[in-house]
Amino acid sequence: MVRTCLFCVPCYLDLLKTYRDVPLVKILAGIRRCGKSTILEMLQEDLIKSGVLADHIISMRYTSEDFDDGMTHKEMYKGIKEKMTDGGRYYLLLDEVQEITDWEKAVNSLLKNANTDIYVTGSNSKLMSGEISTYLTGRYLSIPVFTLSFAEYMDFKKT
Repeated sequence: MVRTCLFCVPCYLDLLKTYRDVPLVKILAGIRRCGKSTILEMLQEDLIKSGVLADHIISMRYTSEDFDDGMTHKEMYKGIKEKMTDGGRYYLLLDEVQEITDWEKAVNSLLKNANTDIYVTGSNSKLMSGEISTYLTGRYLSIPVFTLSFAEYMDFKKT
């Protein structure tokens, strides 16, 4: 587990930049409504600003009504691979991935067999099962995400 300075939003983004293109799955885990999805959206904007083509950023939200209940890890893998149209580097932003049973298998395969940089989010309780250590041992970085402090909230309200 990695600790950032004060767990502020800019600190999360700086940490993610530090580990960009490092062959590890970056896992943002935290309680519901703490800002994990927002951090992914900000990461996507930062990737585009740094020159990554928008069609090489695959952003999937697995709580969406667009996905069937009971989607398998194989369907997840296939759906992502279909979006990868060339041999270039792809950035995978996978939100609420714990909704997919055995998601670790799909993510591990994408990490090993495709030119990807992978970021996932999920809730603490469902995401950090024993399976993650089986399929991603040594290949992931866990980043805890916390809600805003009162001082951070006030700082946002000023703007």
